[in-house]
Amino acid sequence: MEDSGVQEATLCHIINGNLVLLKEATRGISKGRWNGPGGKIEKGESAEENVRREVKEETGLDIGGLFYHGILRFKDTSGRGIMNVHLFSTSEYSGSQKDTDEGVLRWFSVSNLPWDAMWEDDRFWFWLMLSKRRFNADFVQNDEGRIKSCVISILDLQ
Repeated sequence: MEDSGVQEATLCHIINGNLVLLKEATRGISKGRWNGPGGKIEKGESAEENVRREVKEETGLDIGGLFYHGILRFKDTSGRGIMNVHLFSTSEYSGSQKDTDEGVLRWFSVSNLPWDAMWEDDRFWFWLMLSKRRFNADFVQNDEGRIKSCVISILDLQ
């Protein structure tokens, strides 16, 4: 699913009541940040296939009942390209949760999320995700990865 400088990836938040499972990444672009499991989509893999595989690899959990929220699109001012992150959430999971070499897992109350150790963009869309809304979000980042602008398009206007 990679084309002309556009990287495709996934992100999934596993929700249990008012708790959200986050991973503190130990490597890669997210090192030191709390985030949901996910990763780059491999050639020939759909977003749903990818997110199921990534969640299993990063948490040990099998997931079902996926809710597709939309795309988080990141464009930076350095010309490195665009990343489209397909955002999912679910409250259906089974198996034994386990930490991996990619990070440590922890359940957080939605009222006590580690905002200062999460990606800056999460503050713009996290509540929409928790409310099971469908939306796309377009972010422009500066060379340091800080958000310069954000446009959110709600796809399920009521």
